[in-house]
Amino acid sequence: MAFFLGRMGIVTSEMLSQYRKHAFILILIVAAIITPPDLMTLLLVSLPLYLLYEVSIRVVRWTTKK
Repeated sequence: MAFFLGRMGIVTSEMLSQYRKHAFILILIVAAIITPPDLMTLLLVSLPLYLLYEVSIRVVRWTTKK
């Protein structure tokens, strides 16, 4: 999805990097809602989501270089 949004020019890597803190808080909120009240499961859900966000920044940066 990030690949196509980057190719269309809707999303830039600078924009994603600028809103990194906001995305992290939103990921934590979503993970807290969908998991039971346990810190370990919160971390097990939020960490892969945040890593996917970082990968999407790299994909968009790679897409717009060409």
